[in-house]
Amino acid sequence: MNNLKVSDVMSKNPVIISGKSSLQEASEMMKAVDCGFLPVGTADRIEGVITDRDIIVNAIAENKTPSEEQVKDYMTVAAYGCNEDDFLEDAAKKMKDHKVSRLIVRNHGGEVVGILSFGSILRYEAKTDDITNVVKHVLYKAVA
Repeated sequence: MNNLKVSDVMSKNPVIISGKSSLQEASEMMKAVDCGFLPVGTADRIEGVITDRDIIVNAIAENKTPSEEQVKDYMTVAAYGCNEDDFLEDAAKKMKDHKVSRLIVRNHGGEVVGILSFGSILRYEAKTDDITNVVKHVLYKAVA
C-alpha cells in the first residue's frame, strides 16, 4: 500500500455545486450521488465546501428554510486538497494535519477530478494490514 496513489482510492468525477444554489438543491444532489460533501464553485475555481452537517447544524437547526437559503452562506471556505498523483499516506497525513476527513483531488492542470475521503481509504479493497499501516502512519507520524 506504500505505493498507492490518491487516484487509486478517490471517488472520481465529483459533483460541484454553485454557491448560489439553494441548500435544498445541495441536499438533493447529495442524495442523488450518495455523498455528504460537495465542492462549491467550478472545476477550476473552488470557493469552499458544503457538507450535510453544515446544512443540518447551521441551517436546519436554526430553523432556516433550505429552499430559501444559499449554499455560499453556509459553506466552509477552507477547502483542503491534494493531487491525484500524491501517495495515499501523504494525503492521509494532510487530512490529519487539517483535521478533515475529505480532500478535494486535483489533476496537474488544477482541475477537480475527485474526492478522497477517509471512508474511501477504509473501504478500499486492500489487505487489512495495508489499511492499518496507512492509519498508523497518520496517527503516529505526528507523534514521532
